Amino acid sequence: MGLNSIRPSLTLCVIGCGAYAAHFCENLKRAQSPAKLFFASRDLSKARDYCHRFGGSGFFGSYQQAAEAEEIDALYVCTPHHLHREHSELGIGNGKHILVEKPITQDIDSAKNLLSSAKNAGVTLMVAENVRFLAQVRLCKRLLDEGTIGSVRLIQFQEEYPFAPGSWRSSLAQSGGGVLIDGGIHKIHAMRYLAGEPVSVSAIEPPKVMEGREGEDSMVLQLRWAGGAAGIINHSWTAATPLRPSLTIAGTRGRISLEIGDGRVFLDTGQKTRSWNLEPDFGGIPAMVREFEASISGGRAPETSGEEGLNDLKLVLAAYDSAQTGKEIRLDDP
Repeated sequence: MGLNSIRPSLTLCVIGCGAYAAHFCENLKRAQSPAKLFFASRDLSKARDYCHRFGGSGFFGSYQQAAEAEEIDALYVCTPHHLHREHSELGIGNGKHILVEKPITQDIDSAKNLLSSAKNAGVTLMVAENVRFLAQVRLCKRLLDEGTIGSVRLIQFQEEYPFAPGSWRSSLAQSGGGVLIDGGIHKIHAMRYLAGEPVSVSAIEPPKVMEGREGEDSMVLQLRWAGGAAGIINHSWTAATPLRPSLTIAGTRGRISLEIGDGRVFLDTGQKTRSWNLEPDFGGIPAMVREFEASISGGRAPETSGEEGLNDLKLVLAAYDSAQTGKEIRLDDP
């Protein structure tokens, strides 16, 4: 069974029928995934609509009903950030496995409590970090592990996109921040996955352009690793013309570069070049769901476990601290 395949044994209920839930389900549908989906919304008509639209197996007019339903094995929590813990705890309290969108929660204590709840209940808690499961990113990881470009010197992640965040994403209380905790966290996780744990972070919030938004619309991060490697993340919601997400990894013996989503990866060692054109991976979502199911059936921690989500959140919050204080924040401090 391939990376993007999913066995139909797990019944997964989508909690929250918003725009990103539609994106999630659309990619499963395009991949012809046999995943058995249910839908829950506080608006019964919306849950019914999503069920019909994405070929679901059933729907619920409340999250409580979904969490209590015997036919449901797991919940995919895709509600606003400030509700992640509440809705995950609802599922855990009813013995459901949890796939929760990033960020795992908005604060460290809530994340730790959520991890404890899942452990005590004996259920799987996984963060829906799909970037890790992109075929391009997996190939980069393999090339790095094989030493193809030597030791990593610099990783750069760039993205500028004219995204207009909706109502809850514009609220600090509901979102927990702005572009960094919403989209930049993907890039933070990818850097941790590819290069390991950084030892410090510095961040700058450029002048704000978008009006009526409480969180930042741009953030620039510099990460540092113990061996001297550096990382740069530039993520903005304000560019008039999109600068598509790109990843460049410079090593002591070469460079890997790619544009997220186009399926291509380029390798340049100075002496030779090589490129790959990978098969569609549907945003890494089918592979991510497959990993969720495999971790449950195998009784093991998923790749993007709750602990991984907690570490991503710690780095995000450290970056916010740096942006506010103007100081480099050590990540290995107690």
